[in-house]
Amino acid sequence: MPITKAKKASIIDEVNKLLDKASILVFVNFHGLSVAKERRLRSQLRKSDIKYKVAKKSLLKRVLDQAGFTEVPKLEGEIGLVAGYGEAIEPPQIIAKFIKAEKEGLKIIGGIYESKFVDDKIIKQLASIPTREVLLTQLAFILTQPVASFARALQEVSKKGQT
Repeated sequence: MPITKAKKASIIDEVNKLLDKASILVFVNFHGLSVAKERRLRSQLRKSDIKYKVAKKSLLKRVLDQAGFTEVPKLEGEIGLVAGYGEAIEPPQIIAKFIKAEKEGLKIIGGIYESKFVDDKIIKQLASIPTREVLLTQLAFILTQPVASFARALQEVSKKGQT
């Protein structure tokens, strides 16, 4: 069933809004993803205020060309857009966890990050970065280690001095 011009204009407008406000846009191929799994994915994304939109490739290409992303390769399969508005690593992490849990039906194709198209390898690398809180904890641990080592050395010196 063909899509009317009004519906196409509506879809283009929605995708433009996603593209304008998003800090990261991830393209996923959802071929073989069951409806139940797609609902679970949408639910997980919604909890983090991340949008998921399915659009025809021709309409998506039109929006990307209008936005100046002409270097985007031809996207294969059935394409879904995941738009994140907060930290750029959160959408790839959620998608990667979902793929790991479900094992099939969803595949990362690439995305738009820092105003340019990046392939699936970059998106997967973003997914492997720990959250901000974990990084801050690791940094705090690293910064306390020299002081702790110095304290242990002083304690050993004082023990040798007492004997």
